[in-house]
Amino acid sequence: MTRSAWRPRALSPSVPVYRAIADALAADRAAGRLTPGERLPTHRALADSLGVTVTTVSRAYAEATRRGLVEGTVGRGTFVRAPGPGPGGHVGGGARLTFDFDDGTGNGTVGPAVRPVDLGPNHPAAVGAEQRLAETLAVLATDPAALQPLAAYQLHDAAPRYRAAGATWMARAGMPDDPDAVVVTGGVQHGIAVTMLTLLRPGETALCADICYPGIKLLAHRHGVDLVGVPLDAEGLVPDALDEAAARTGARALFCIPTLQNPTAAVSSPQRRAALAEVAERRDLTVIEDDIYGLLPEQRPAPLATLIPHRTVFLTGTAKALAPGLRTGFAQVPPTLRAQFVATVWATIWMAAPLMVEITTRWIEDGTADALVAAQRRAVAERLVIAAEELGDLPWHGGPNTLHLWLTLPAPWRAEAFRDILAARGVLVQPAAVFHVGPGRMPEGVRLCVGGEPDLDRLRGALAAVRAVYDAGPFTLTRGP
Repeated sequence: MTRSAWRPRALSPSVPVYRAIADALAADRAAGRLTPGERLPTHRALADSLGVTVTTVSRAYAEATRRGLVEGTVGRGTFVRAPGPGPGGHVGGGARLTFDFDDGTGNGTVGPAVRPVDLGPNHPAAVGAEQRLAETLAVLATDPAALQPLAAYQLHDAAPRYRAAGATWMARAGMPDDPDAVVVTGGVQHGIAVTMLTLLRPGETALCADICYPGIKLLAHRHGVDLVGVPLDAEGLVPDALDEAAARTGARALFCIPTLQNPTAAVSSPQRRAALAEVAERRDLTVIEDDIYGLLPEQRPAPLATLIPHRTVFLTGTAKALAPGLRTGFAQVPPTLRAQFVATVWATIWMAAPLMVEITTRWIEDGTADALVAAQRRAVAERLVIAAEELGDLPWHGGPNTLHLWLTLPAPWRAEAFRDILAARGVLVQPAAVFHVGPGRMPEGVRLCVGGEPDLDRLRGALAAVRAVYDAGPFTLTRGP
Protein backbone atom coordinates (compact mmCIF):
# COMPACT_ATOMS: atom_id res chain seq x y z
CA MET A 1 0.00 0.00 0.00
CA THR A 2 1.40 3.41 -0.93
CA ARG A 3 1.40 6.23 1.58
CA SER A 4 -1.11 9.03 1.35
CA ALA A 5 0.18 12.46 0.35
CA TRP A 6 -2.26 13.96 2.84
CA ARG A 7 -1.51 17.29 4.43
CA PRO A 8 -3.91 19.67 6.18
CA ARG A 9 -5.58 22.23 3.92
CA ALA A 10 -5.27 24.83 6.68
CA LEU A 11 -4.28 24.87 10.33
CA SER A 12 -6.21 26.79 12.94
CA PRO A 13 -4.02 29.51 14.51
CA SER A 14 -6.07 29.48 17.71
CA VAL A 15 -4.80 26.12 19.06
CA PRO A 16 -1.36 24.49 19.34
CA VAL A 17 -0.04 23.22 16.00
CA TYR A 18 -0.15 19.54 17.00
CA ARG A 19 -3.81 19.86 17.96
CA ALA A 20 -4.58 21.80 14.77
CA ILE A 21 -3.12 18.94 12.72
CA ALA A 22 -5.28 16.41 14.60
CA ASP A 23 -8.33 18.66 14.10
CA ALA A 24 -7.64 18.86 10.37
CA LEU A 25 -7.24 15.09 10.20
CA ALA A 26 -10.60 14.65 11.95
CA ALA A 27 -12.30 17.10 9.56
CA ASP A 28 -10.87 15.40 6.48
CA ARG A 29 -11.93 11.98 7.72
CA ALA A 30 -15.45 13.26 8.42
CA ALA A 31 -15.62 14.84 4.95
CA GLY A 32 -14.45 11.66 3.21
CA ARG A 33 -11.15 13.12 2.08
CA LEU A 34 -9.47 10.42 4.18
CA THR A 35 -10.82 6.90 4.10
CA PRO A 36 -10.54 4.12 6.69
CA GLY A 37 -7.39 2.08 6.19
CA GLU A 38 -5.57 4.84 4.32
CA ARG A 39 -1.91 5.02 5.30
CA LEU A 40 -0.80 8.49 6.40
CA PRO A 41 2.58 10.13 5.68
CA THR A 42 5.49 9.31 7.95
CA HIS A 43 6.20 11.68 10.82
CA ARG A 44 9.19 13.14 8.99
CA ALA A 45 7.44 13.47 5.63
CA LEU A 46 4.50 15.35 7.13
CA ALA A 47 6.84 17.51 9.24
CA ASP A 48 8.83 18.47 6.13
CA SER A 49 5.62 19.16 4.21
CA LEU A 50 4.29 21.50 6.92
CA GLY A 51 7.58 23.05 7.97
CA VAL A 52 7.24 21.88 11.58
CA THR A 53 9.32 19.61 13.81
CA VAL A 54 9.01 15.84 13.83
CA THR A 55 8.06 16.07 17.51
CA THR A 56 5.06 18.24 16.59
CA VAL A 57 3.82 15.64 14.14
CA SER A 58 4.43 12.87 16.71
CA ARG A 59 2.27 14.79 19.17
CA ALA A 60 -0.39 15.27 16.47
CA TYR A 61 -0.52 11.55 15.65
CA ALA A 62 -0.58 10.74 19.38
CA GLU A 63 -3.53 13.11 19.79
CA ALA A 64 -5.27 11.58 16.77
CA THR A 65 -4.69 8.12 18.24
CA ARG A 66 -6.17 9.23 21.54
CA ARG A 67 -9.30 10.42 19.71
CA GLY A 68 -9.62 7.12 17.86
CA LEU A 69 -8.92 8.72 14.46
CA VAL A 70 -5.82 6.68 13.58
CA GLU A 71 -3.85 3.67 14.74
CA GLY A 72 -0.21 2.77 14.29
CA THR A 73 1.27 -0.56 13.29
CA VAL A 74 4.97 -1.03 13.93
CA GLY A 75 6.90 -1.43 10.71
CA ARG A 76 3.88 -0.53 8.55
CA GLY A 77 2.85 3.01 9.49
CA THR A 78 -0.08 5.07 10.74
CA PHE A 79 -3.54 4.31 9.33
CA VAL A 80 -6.90 6.06 9.36
CA ARG A 81 -9.40 4.25 11.59
CA ALA A 82 -13.01 3.67 10.74
CA PRO A 83 -15.41 5.78 12.86
CA GLY A 84 -16.26 4.13 16.14
CA PRO A 85 -15.08 3.94 19.75
CA GLY A 86 -11.64 5.31 20.39
CA PRO A 87 -8.86 3.40 22.11
CA GLY A 88 -9.35 2.17 25.66
CA GLY A 89 -7.37 2.87 28.75
CA HIS A 90 -7.91 4.54 32.04
CA VAL A 91 -6.74 7.42 34.16
CA GLY A 92 -6.23 6.90 37.85
CA GLY A 93 -5.19 9.00 40.82
CA GLY A 94 -6.52 12.34 39.59
CA ALA A 95 -4.05 13.72 37.03
CA ARG A 96 -1.79 10.70 37.19
CA LEU A 97 -0.97 9.08 33.86
CA THR A 98 -1.58 5.32 33.89
CA PHE A 99 -1.12 2.73 31.19
CA ASP A 100 -3.25 -0.34 30.59
CA PHE A 101 -1.14 -3.28 29.41
CA ASP A 102 -4.01 -5.75 29.46
CA ASP A 103 -2.58 -8.21 26.97
CA GLY A 104 0.88 -8.37 28.52
CA THR A 105 2.62 -7.18 25.33
CA GLY A 106 3.03 -3.49 26.12
CA ASN A 107 0.22 -2.56 23.74
CA GLY A 108 -1.24 -0.22 26.34
CA THR A 109 -3.20 2.92 25.66
CA VAL A 110 -3.53 6.29 27.26
CA GLY A 111 -6.84 7.34 28.78
CA PRO A 112 -8.82 9.76 26.60
CA ALA A 113 -8.61 12.71 29.01
CA VAL A 114 -4.82 12.68 29.36
CA ARG A 115 -2.48 15.04 27.54
CA PRO A 116 0.79 13.48 26.32
CA VAL A 117 3.80 13.46 28.63
CA ASP A 118 6.42 15.28 26.58
CA LEU A 119 9.93 14.05 27.38
CA GLY A 120 11.26 15.76 24.25
CA PRO A 121 12.05 19.40 25.21
CA ASN A 122 15.03 19.82 27.52
CA HIS A 123 13.33 22.10 30.04
CA PRO A 124 14.43 22.67 33.63
CA ALA A 125 12.06 21.91 36.47
CA ALA A 126 9.74 24.66 37.68
CA VAL A 127 11.22 25.75 41.04
CA GLY A 128 9.59 29.13 41.71
CA ALA A 129 11.43 31.48 39.35
CA GLU A 130 8.15 33.15 38.42
CA GLN A 131 7.57 34.25 42.02
CA ARG A 132 11.11 35.62 42.26
CA LEU A 133 10.53 37.43 38.97
CA ALA A 134 7.34 39.02 40.30
CA GLU A 135 9.20 40.25 43.39
CA THR A 136 12.07 41.71 41.34
CA LEU A 137 9.73 43.44 38.90
CA ALA A 138 7.78 44.93 41.81
CA VAL A 139 10.98 46.43 43.21
CA LEU A 140 12.01 47.79 39.81
CA ALA A 141 8.57 49.32 39.28
CA THR A 142 9.09 51.60 42.30
CA ASP A 143 12.45 52.93 41.09
CA PRO A 144 12.17 55.15 37.98
CA ALA A 145 15.87 55.95 38.13
CA ALA A 146 16.69 52.26 37.76
CA LEU A 147 14.19 51.83 34.92
CA GLN A 148 15.46 54.70 32.77
CA PRO A 149 18.66 53.01 31.53
CA LEU A 150 16.75 49.78 30.90
CA ALA A 151 14.76 51.56 28.19
CA ALA A 152 17.89 52.94 26.49
CA TYR A 153 20.67 51.55 24.33
CA GLN A 154 23.49 50.00 26.33
CA LEU A 155 26.81 49.33 24.64
CA HIS A 156 29.32 46.73 25.76
CA ASP A 157 31.73 49.18 27.37
CA ALA A 158 28.91 50.85 29.31
CA ALA A 159 27.90 47.70 31.21
CA PRO A 160 30.70 46.93 33.71
CA ARG A 161 28.22 45.83 36.41
CA TYR A 162 26.65 43.29 34.07
CA ARG A 163 30.02 41.95 33.00
CA ALA A 164 31.08 41.66 36.64
CA ALA A 165 27.94 39.64 37.37
CA GLY A 166 28.74 37.41 34.41
CA ALA A 167 32.26 36.84 35.69
CA THR A 168 30.87 35.93 39.12
CA TRP A 169 28.43 33.49 37.49
CA MET A 170 31.22 31.87 35.48
CA ALA A 171 33.43 31.61 38.55
CA ARG A 172 30.76 29.27 39.99
CA ALA A 173 31.73 26.88 37.17
CA GLY A 174 35.47 27.18 37.80
CA MET A 175 36.36 29.97 35.38
CA PRO A 176 38.58 32.95 36.32
CA ASP A 177 36.62 35.89 37.75
CA ASP A 178 37.60 38.31 34.97
CA PRO A 179 34.94 40.91 34.03
CA ASP A 180 37.15 42.33 31.25
CA ALA A 181 36.91 39.01 29.38
CA VAL A 182 33.09 38.82 29.56
CA VAL A 183 30.66 39.72 26.79
CA VAL A 184 26.91 39.65 27.50
CA THR A 185 24.72 37.84 24.96
CA GLY A 186 21.02 37.16 24.50
CA GLY A 187 21.35 33.61 25.83
CA VAL A 188 23.73 30.76 25.05
CA GLN A 189 22.12 29.99 21.70
CA HIS A 190 22.81 33.57 20.66
CA GLY A 191 26.36 33.20 21.99
CA ILE A 192 26.90 30.12 19.84
CA ALA A 193 25.58 31.97 16.79
CA VAL A 194 27.83 34.96 17.48
CA THR A 195 30.85 32.70 17.89
CA MET A 196 30.12 30.85 14.68
CA LEU A 197 29.66 34.08 12.73
CA THR A 198 32.89 35.43 14.23
CA LEU A 199 35.02 32.36 13.56
CA LEU A 200 33.71 30.78 10.37
CA ARG A 201 32.84 31.72 6.83
CA PRO A 202 30.20 29.86 4.79
CA GLY A 203 31.71 26.71 3.30
CA GLU A 204 34.19 26.15 6.14
CA THR A 205 34.15 23.12 8.43
CA ALA A 206 33.49 22.78 12.15
CA LEU A 207 33.66 19.64 14.27
CA CYS A 208 31.21 18.46 16.92
CA ALA A 209 30.04 15.21 18.51
CA ASP A 210 28.40 12.78 16.09
CA ILE A 211 25.27 12.95 18.22
CA CYS A 212 25.04 16.53 19.26
CA TYR A 213 22.83 19.38 20.46
CA PRO A 214 20.49 20.04 17.51
CA GLY A 215 20.73 23.83 17.86
CA ILE A 216 24.26 23.72 16.46
CA LYS A 217 23.00 21.77 13.46
CA LEU A 218 20.41 24.44 12.71
CA LEU A 219 22.92 27.28 13.06
CA ALA A 220 25.49 25.54 10.87
CA HIS A 221 22.88 24.90 8.18
CA ARG A 222 21.72 28.52 8.23
CA HIS A 223 25.30 29.83 8.06
CA GLY A 224 26.47 27.37 5.40
CA VAL A 225 29.03 25.72 7.70
CA ASP A 226 29.83 22.05 7.12
CA LEU A 227 29.52 20.08 10.37
CA VAL A 228 31.50 16.86 10.73
CA GLY A 229 30.69 14.47 13.58
CA VAL A 230 33.30 13.01 15.92
CA PRO A 231 32.57 9.74 17.79
CA LEU A 232 31.72 9.73 21.49
CA ASP A 233 32.31 7.26 24.27
CA ALA A 234 31.18 7.27 27.90
CA GLU A 235 33.41 10.30 28.60
CA GLY A 236 32.39 12.36 25.60
CA LEU A 237 34.49 13.18 22.56
CA VAL A 238 37.19 10.61 21.74
CA PRO A 239 40.56 12.42 21.43
CA ASP A 240 42.04 10.14 18.75
CA ALA A 241 38.88 10.47 16.67
CA LEU A 242 38.99 14.25 17.09
CA ASP A 243 42.63 14.31 15.98
CA GLU A 244 41.82 12.24 12.90
CA ALA A 245 38.80 14.35 11.95
CA ALA A 246 40.73 17.61 12.37
CA ALA A 247 43.60 16.34 10.22
CA ARG A 248 41.24 14.99 7.55
CA THR A 249 38.94 17.99 7.26
CA GLY A 250 41.19 20.94 8.08
CA ALA A 251 38.46 22.19 10.41
CA ARG A 252 39.11 25.43 12.26
CA ALA A 253 36.60 25.11 15.10
CA LEU A 254 35.21 22.55 17.55
CA PHE A 255 31.84 22.79 19.30
CA CYS A 256 31.61 20.71 22.46
CA ILE A 257 29.69 20.26 25.73
CA PRO A 258 32.17 18.59 28.11
CA THR A 259 29.79 18.77 31.11
CA LEU A 260 26.50 16.85 30.67
CA GLN A 261 26.83 16.52 26.92
CA ASN A 262 23.55 16.85 25.06
CA PRO A 263 22.04 14.31 24.39
CA THR A 264 24.17 11.62 26.10
CA ALA A 265 24.74 13.40 29.47
CA ALA A 266 28.42 12.34 29.35
CA VAL A 267 30.84 14.26 31.58
CA SER A 268 34.44 14.38 30.38
CA SER A 269 36.98 13.62 33.11
CA PRO A 270 39.91 16.00 33.78
CA GLN A 271 42.18 13.57 31.95
CA ARG A 272 39.88 13.49 28.93
CA ARG A 273 39.70 17.30 28.90
CA ALA A 274 43.48 17.51 28.97
CA ALA A 275 43.70 15.13 26.00
CA LEU A 276 41.13 17.14 24.04
CA ALA A 277 42.98 20.37 24.84
CA GLU A 278 46.21 18.85 23.51
CA VAL A 279 44.52 17.95 20.21
CA ALA A 280 43.00 21.43 19.92
CA GLU A 281 46.43 23.00 20.42
CA ARG A 282 48.17 20.75 17.96
CA ARG A 283 45.47 21.06 15.29
CA ASP A 284 44.91 24.81 15.82
CA LEU A 285 41.23 24.41 16.69
CA THR A 286 39.26 27.22 18.29
CA VAL A 287 36.92 25.63 20.83
CA ILE A 288 33.31 26.71 21.43
CA GLU A 289 32.60 25.33 24.91
CA ASP A 290 28.89 25.25 25.73
CA ASP A 291 28.55 25.04 29.52
CA ILE A 292 24.80 25.64 29.77
CA TYR A 293 24.39 22.64 32.12
CA GLY A 294 27.61 23.29 34.04
CA LEU A 295 26.05 24.59 37.25
CA LEU A 296 23.63 21.68 37.71
CA PRO A 297 26.20 19.25 39.20
CA GLU A 298 27.40 20.25 42.66
CA GLN A 299 30.87 19.07 41.66
CA ARG A 300 32.26 19.00 38.13
CA PRO A 301 35.67 19.10 36.43
CA ALA A 302 37.13 22.50 35.56
CA PRO A 303 36.05 23.78 32.15
CA LEU A 304 38.12 22.94 29.10
CA ALA A 305 38.60 26.71 28.72
CA THR A 306 40.81 26.79 31.83
CA LEU A 307 43.33 24.59 29.99
CA ILE A 308 43.38 26.51 26.71
CA PRO A 309 41.87 29.96 27.46
CA HIS A 310 43.62 31.58 24.48
CA ARG A 311 41.68 29.39 22.03
CA THR A 312 38.33 28.81 23.78
CA VAL A 313 35.11 30.80 23.78
CA PHE A 314 33.34 29.72 26.97
CA LEU A 315 29.55 30.14 26.97
CA THR A 316 27.07 29.87 29.81
CA GLY A 317 23.73 31.35 30.75
CA THR A 318 20.55 31.14 32.78
CA ALA A 319 18.15 28.96 30.76
CA LYS A 320 18.80 25.60 32.45
CA ALA A 321 19.78 26.73 35.94
CA LEU A 322 17.35 29.63 36.55
CA ALA A 323 14.57 30.06 33.98
CA PRO A 324 14.35 29.49 30.19
CA GLY A 325 12.63 32.83 29.62
CA LEU A 326 15.48 34.76 31.22
CA ARG A 327 17.44 35.12 28.00
CA THR A 328 20.81 36.11 29.41
CA GLY A 329 24.10 34.60 28.32
CA PHE A 330 27.71 35.27 29.23
CA ALA A 331 30.76 34.57 27.08
CA GLN A 332 34.42 34.59 28.11
CA VAL A 333 36.25 35.43 24.92
CA PRO A 334 40.01 35.37 24.22
CA PRO A 335 41.53 38.86 23.75
CA THR A 336 42.35 38.15 20.11
CA LEU A 337 38.66 37.55 19.31
CA ARG A 338 36.97 39.95 21.72
CA ALA A 339 36.56 43.00 19.47
CA GLN A 340 35.20 40.87 16.63
CA PHE A 341 32.86 39.06 19.01
CA VAL A 342 31.46 42.34 20.38
CA ALA A 343 30.99 43.64 16.84
CA THR A 344 29.02 40.50 15.95
CA VAL A 345 26.78 40.98 18.99
CA TRP A 346 26.06 44.49 17.74
CA ALA A 347 25.38 43.16 14.24
CA THR A 348 22.92 40.52 15.43
CA ILE A 349 20.92 42.09 18.29
CA TRP A 350 22.89 45.28 19.10
CA MET A 351 22.68 44.40 22.78
CA ALA A 352 21.18 41.80 25.08
CA ALA A 353 17.83 43.03 26.42
CA PRO A 354 18.76 45.31 29.36
CA LEU A 355 15.72 44.36 31.46
CA MET A 356 16.63 40.65 31.27
CA VAL A 357 20.28 41.31 32.09
CA GLU A 358 19.34 43.61 34.97
CA ILE A 359 17.13 40.91 36.51
CA THR A 360 19.88 38.32 36.08
CA THR A 361 22.45 40.65 37.61
CA ARG A 362 20.26 41.41 40.62
CA TRP A 363 19.66 37.69 41.17
CA ILE A 364 23.39 36.95 41.04
CA GLU A 365 24.14 39.85 43.40
CA ASP A 366 21.43 39.15 46.01
CA GLY A 367 21.68 35.34 46.15
CA THR A 368 18.45 34.57 44.31
CA ALA A 369 20.39 32.83 41.52
CA ASP A 370 22.18 30.54 43.96
CA ALA A 371 18.89 29.68 45.69
CA LEU A 372 17.26 28.78 42.37
CA VAL A 373 20.25 26.65 41.33
CA ALA A 374 20.03 24.76 44.62
CA ALA A 375 16.29 24.24 44.13
CA GLN A 376 16.88 23.04 40.58
CA ARG A 377 19.45 20.52 41.80
CA ARG A 378 17.01 19.14 44.36
CA ALA A 379 14.19 18.90 41.82
CA VAL A 380 16.34 17.15 39.23
CA ALA A 381 17.79 14.75 41.81
CA GLU A 382 14.25 13.72 42.76
CA ARG A 383 13.45 13.04 39.11
CA LEU A 384 16.61 10.99 38.65
CA VAL A 385 15.60 8.76 41.56
CA ILE A 386 12.31 8.09 39.75
CA ALA A 387 14.21 7.37 36.53
CA ALA A 388 16.47 4.89 38.28
CA GLU A 389 13.48 3.13 39.84
CA GLU A 390 11.49 2.88 36.61
CA LEU A 391 14.23 2.29 34.02
CA GLY A 392 16.23 -0.03 36.27
CA ASP A 393 18.91 -1.96 34.42
CA LEU A 394 18.09 -0.72 30.93
CA PRO A 395 21.11 0.69 29.03
CA TRP A 396 20.45 4.31 29.96
CA HIS A 397 22.92 6.97 31.00
CA GLY A 398 22.56 10.17 32.99
CA GLY A 399 25.19 12.36 34.58
CA PRO A 400 25.00 14.14 37.96
CA ASN A 401 21.86 16.29 38.22
CA THR A 402 21.22 16.02 34.51
CA LEU A 403 17.98 17.17 32.92
CA HIS A 404 18.28 14.58 30.13
CA LEU A 405 18.99 10.87 29.86
CA TRP A 406 20.15 8.78 26.93
CA LEU A 407 18.62 5.34 26.35
CA THR A 408 20.56 3.08 23.97
CA LEU A 409 18.40 0.71 21.91
CA PRO A 410 19.75 -2.71 20.94
CA ALA A 411 19.15 -4.34 17.56
CA PRO A 412 16.68 -4.83 16.01
CA TRP A 413 15.14 -1.69 17.55
CA ARG A 414 15.09 1.47 15.43
CA ALA A 415 14.88 4.73 17.34
CA GLU A 416 12.10 6.21 15.24
CA ALA A 417 9.96 3.09 15.65
CA PHE A 418 10.49 3.25 19.41
CA ARG A 419 9.47 6.92 19.33
CA ASP A 420 6.34 6.17 17.31
CA ILE A 421 5.20 3.37 19.60
CA LEU A 422 5.63 5.59 22.64
CA ALA A 423 3.88 8.52 20.93
CA ALA A 424 0.85 6.33 20.28
CA ARG A 425 0.78 5.70 24.03
CA GLY A 426 1.04 9.35 24.97
CA VAL A 427 4.78 9.61 25.67
CA LEU A 428 6.92 11.81 23.43
CA VAL A 429 10.70 11.35 23.10
CA GLN A 430 13.45 12.48 20.72
CA PRO A 431 15.16 9.82 18.53
CA ALA A 432 18.82 9.77 17.54
CA ALA A 433 18.14 11.24 14.10
CA VAL A 434 17.40 14.61 15.71
CA PHE A 435 20.96 14.72 17.07
CA HIS A 436 22.99 12.84 14.48
CA VAL A 437 25.82 14.54 12.58
CA GLY A 438 27.55 12.57 9.81
CA PRO A 439 29.49 10.93 8.39
CA GLY A 440 29.49 8.06 10.88
CA ARG A 441 26.76 5.49 11.38
CA MET A 442 23.81 6.77 13.40
CA PRO A 443 23.40 5.04 16.76
CA GLU A 444 20.02 3.80 17.87
CA GLY A 445 18.83 5.61 20.95
CA VAL A 446 16.42 8.18 22.34
CA ARG A 447 16.76 11.16 24.66
CA LEU A 448 14.45 11.33 27.67
CA CYS A 449 14.13 14.74 29.34
CA VAL A 450 12.90 14.63 32.93
CA GLY A 451 12.69 18.30 33.89
CA GLY A 452 9.68 19.61 32.01
CA GLU A 453 6.84 17.46 33.39
CA PRO A 454 5.72 19.05 36.68
CA ASP A 455 3.62 16.07 37.85
CA LEU A 456 5.98 13.42 39.20
CA ASP A 457 3.31 10.73 39.03
CA ARG A 458 2.88 11.41 35.32
CA LEU A 459 6.66 11.36 34.86
CA ARG A 460 6.83 8.01 36.65
CA GLY A 461 4.04 6.62 34.46
CA ALA A 462 5.78 7.80 31.30
CA LEU A 463 9.10 6.24 32.29
CA ALA A 464 7.28 3.02 33.22
CA ALA A 465 5.83 3.04 29.68
CA VAL A 466 9.34 3.47 28.25
CA ARG A 467 10.41 0.42 30.23
CA ALA A 468 7.39 -1.64 29.16
CA VAL A 469 7.82 -0.84 25.46
CA TYR A 470 11.56 -1.58 25.63
CA ASP A 471 10.99 -4.90 27.40
CA ALA A 472 8.25 -6.00 24.99
CA GLY A 473 10.56 -5.52 21.99
CA PRO A 474 9.78 -4.39 18.45
CA PHE A 475 8.32 -7.68 17.19
CA THR A 476 5.93 -8.44 20.04
CA LEU A 477 4.46 -4.98 19.61
CA THR A 478 3.69 -5.45 15.95
CA ARG A 479 0.02 -5.86 15.11
CA GLY A 480 -1.71 -6.69 11.87
CA PRO A 481 -0.46 -8.82 9.00
